[in-house]
Amino acid sequence: MNSFPPGPHPPRPRKTSFFWTWLWRLAGALLGLPLLLGLGSFFLVPYLATTLLAGQLSSALNRPVTIPRAEFNPLTCTLTLHNLIVGPKLSKPNDPVDPLFSVGRMSIDCEPKRLLDGEVACSLKANHCFLHLVRQKDGGCNLGQAMADLLPGMPVLPLRFSCNTISLSNSRLLFDDEQTGKTHLAEEIALDISPGAKGPGPAALFHLQTTINGTAITMNDMASLTAGPGQTPDLRPAMPDATQPGGDTPASGAPDDPAVKTAEAISLVQDLAQAVRQSLQYPGNPPVEPRPEPPLP
Repeated sequence: MNSFPPGPHPPRPRKTSFFWTWLWRLAGALLGLPLLLGLGSFFLVPYLATTLLAGQLSSALNRPVTIPRAEFNPLTCTLTLHNLIVGPKLSKPNDPVDPLFSVGRMSIDCEPKRLLDGEVACSLKANHCFLHLVRQKDGGCNLGQAMADLLPGMPVLPLRFSCNTISLSNSRLLFDDEQTGKTHLAEEIALDISPGAKGPGPAALFHLQTTINGTAITMNDMASLTAGPGQTPDLRPAMPDATQPGGDTPASGAPDDPAVKTAEAISLVQDLAQAVRQSLQYPGNPPVEPRPEPPLP
């Protein structure tokens, strides 16, 4: 038998160790999972907001709720709702409150770091809002009734909720006061509220600028909003002497006096704040206890 000298053999491939294999897989999972969650939430959250959220709100409020478009930014955890509308009560075909609430653009900015502490902290920024507020003769408020319908249907989460800042711009408020039979309109509302570290107080930021029934007012103090009617500053100028010449000039303090209108507008804002505060603390009538079911035979 002829023998041939052994030729060169190709080098054998180096076997990757078990440690490096799992290290690459772990790195891929750590990088791919956030990317997958980010892309999924980018499409899933807006879909749930326009379908599931709108349906749950409509069922709880007994009012049609539409959210035509929504956006979600996973990098900043910001949910933006466009053209949200809360319509009239479905049980009242001739409900004059139509719509109850609408907003052109509303952004809800959450802080992911606070979730680790068991707290949902968010900031609210809205533009082109409209609210039709009605105070009944018995002192009840339609906003409180809406909250009473909404809160029992919301799921109970083991997390605290806090709102850092609230900012409204280019908004309107229609207030029907059945106790006085008057209707008030607030336009061009610009509101900024930022509570202090220990809640509302001197350290809180508050700014309100609006036009109420044609009178422009500006408030930069939270104390002026929470003050009682007797604590409202008197903005009327001193009454001139009746014998003073120029009798054609209207006396200061007359109903057409701008200072009087300003004082009335500020008093109305305080009255609205008190009505909303009472509605949130005591929302509507107490729930009716369910009728006991008859025992099974």
